[in-house]
Amino acid sequence: MYAMWTTRARTTLRAALPWTAGALALGATGVGIGVLAVHATALVVPAALAVLLTGLAAMDRSLIPVLSVPATLVLVRVGGALSVSDVVLVLATVAALLTIRAREARPMQPLLWAGAVYLAAAVPVQILHPYAANIVEWLHEVVLVLGSMVVGFAIGRQGRARLALSLYLVACSAIGVWAAVVAVLGLAQTGAFTAVYLPELHKNTIGGMLAVAVVIAFARPVWLGWSRRWAWAALLICAVGVLAAQSRQGLVGAVVGVLFVALRPRPQTGRRSGWVWLAALPAAVYVVGEVNTQLSSDNTFNSAYQRLSWYEDALRIWEQSPVFGVGLRWWYTDRFEARFQPPNAELEVLTSTGVVGLVGFLLMFAVALWHLVRMDPVYGTVGAAVVLTRFAQAQFDLYWVAGQASLLWIVAGICYGVQARDRAAADAMPPPPQTTRRQRGSRAPRGAAVVRS
Repeated sequence: MYAMWTTRARTTLRAALPWTAGALALGATGVGIGVLAVHATALVVPAALAVLLTGLAAMDRSLIPVLSVPATLVLVRVGGALSVSDVVLVLATVAALLTIRAREARPMQPLLWAGAVYLAAAVPVQILHPYAANIVEWLHEVVLVLGSMVVGFAIGRQGRARLALSLYLVACSAIGVWAAVVAVLGLAQTGAFTAVYLPELHKNTIGGMLAVAVVIAFARPVWLGWSRRWAWAALLICAVGVLAAQSRQGLVGAVVGVLFVALRPRPQTGRRSGWVWLAALPAAVYVVGEVNTQLSSDNTFNSAYQRLSWYEDALRIWEQSPVFGVGLRWWYTDRFEARFQPPNAELEVLTSTGVVGLVGFLLMFAVALWHLVRMDPVYGTVGAAVVLTRFAQAQFDLYWVAGQASLLWIVAGICYGVQARDRAAADAMPPPPQTTRRQRGSRAPRGAAVVRS
């Protein structure tokens, strides 16, 4: 009797031990974050984020790469240097490198090499202009480009593409509704539609985020398993959000991406969406009309005139080091009177890394688009469309922005990851049984009974 009671007590103790340890750890974590909230507020968000990611890793390591996709929408700074999206992307890159197999990622090697060529082209400026922001930004771009591709591949290969992109579309739909509500409230108060700015989100940032969501929803690749009704609902909500934010850059990017998808036959039906060209005309007319109105205005401080002024200043800065540039994030230094990030991808790269870096940057996009377009449209269409969307938007806006500079390469990596997963599944299927038709008049095996009618 005593032995039975002892065995039962040990079993109960073993069962309760993990829960007790977990409760103690949770309590200690809560106390620790509470102390940080009082004495070191800058560390509260990183600590809470670390706890969340540690819990996810304990449950399923593949969830960290998944979380990096909706995290591209979170631009809140952590400790003043990196954003939440950057921190999650770094951790997701580490998790992805521990899960993927190099041989399965071989089809994506051209994109990885193209990204590496651009990053190598930005090395000389590190030697010519050594300062902290320069090297930190170079390392940042390594993660934004190469890390994002690896993370995207891991998401697709592990069968998490639907979850990751669904989370992104749901979050963008919420931002779209929020932007529309703010626009309507502004109309009720002022009698006119004004540009929408949300906490930590500039109107052009809103436009860029939602433009990618519009393109993904319109492409609706079959491997995402989205219903037509859900995809169109998300598309319309995000499109309304872009219009509410009055982001012309986002509108241009969305139109370019949607038109590219419309040009390619749908894998589901084999047909093209010709009507989209008519729907894109009002957007194009609106953007051109707004720009012409600003250029013909007497207000020389509007956004169109301001961009022309920034372009001129950027070219003057580039002339000081035309071959290798003046350094990444030069606008954070006191070397120049002008302190602005050029609102154009080519000018931003040209001033930072010179002609050498610009050639590598354009080569990176050209190689990525070439291989994504040549890919099976079931996988490659949405990846190429998102890359085009971001490139078109960056002709009139900032390119190297946390979150937005990584999302296009994450989506491209997802395309390759899903393709690798489907190929592995096809290779694992047993071959169909081979059936042979007995020729007429063939002899029966020796010893077999012959039935005569």
